[in-house]
Amino acid sequence: MEWTALVATLVGALIGVGSTLATDRSRWRRETGERDRETLRTVSAQFLEALTEARDTISDASRSGHLPADERAGLARAATLTHGVHAKQYQLELLAAPEVGRIARDASYRLLLYRDVVVAGHLRDDPECAEARRAFREARQSLMTAMRTALTRP
Repeated sequence: MEWTALVATLVGALIGVGSTLATDRSRWRRETGERDRETLRTVSAQFLEALTEARDTISDASRSGHLPADERAGLARAATLTHGVHAKQYQLELLAAPEVGRIARDASYRLLLYRDVVVAGHLRDDPECAEARRAFREARQSLMTAMRTALTRP
């Protein structure tokens, strides 16, 4: 009879320890997932901010018809470096799902195409400039949609 009570006590203790470990593991996974999502949210926002600020600088250059062409080109060329677009893109690619990384690369590429149109001397109202700006805007919108989807996944 004592042997049966001892076995029952041991089984109960094992069940209790196992349950505690399972609960702790579940909590750890949830907290880790939340931290990872928050990090991804921060890096995503920083990349979008860099894209937007660089776009604004390029747009300002395209509106500056009063400046010499080489000065406008210099402003546009410096935009991506000044705002850290590539560095923030690489951070995002390290943390995000491959599909988000692909869309981020496309948005960066579209920004560079817009920059190149301005560097080539086109002003804001030129059809080439308007088309490049529209293509970038669409790529950025696709990126934001992909980011939202990635951030809402459990």
